Amino acid sequence: MSITVQKTIPAARMRQFHQMVDRWLAEGPIKLATNATITALDNAGIPKAEQTAIIEDRDIIMKHNMRLGVISEVFAAAIEKSVNSSRSENDARDEIARLIVTAIGIRQGDDSELVTFTFATQSEADAFDAAI
Repeated sequence: MSITVQKTIPAARMRQFHQMVDRWLAEGPIKLATNATITALDNAGIPKAEQTAIIEDRDIIMKHNMRLGVISEVFAAAIEKSVNSSRSENDARDEIARLIVTAIGIRQGDDSELVTFTFATQSEADAFDAAI
């Protein structure tokens, strides 16, 4: 049995997140790494269309990983509170990671994000819901 709980990341926080991601991908170390990757792909004789796909895939993966950071930042304390009381330390750590990684986020029309968490027990879901 699994129990889902939905929570919202406010629009202002998500706008800030998207601006940060865009800035990270457009400047600094990420830009240098992109240029180095393109040079290496050129030197390897990889066609331009394939290079573009590789860079786009990398950017998608980076955005996803950064999004997991936002989910963790916003919800980790409540998730920890909900699972630490009912699980051993190792099991709690694993469950916290699972909840963050498997959270499903859907951007809303106002730029907020509706995030769905799937808990294994009703008591953990209730504790999370009450903690936010």
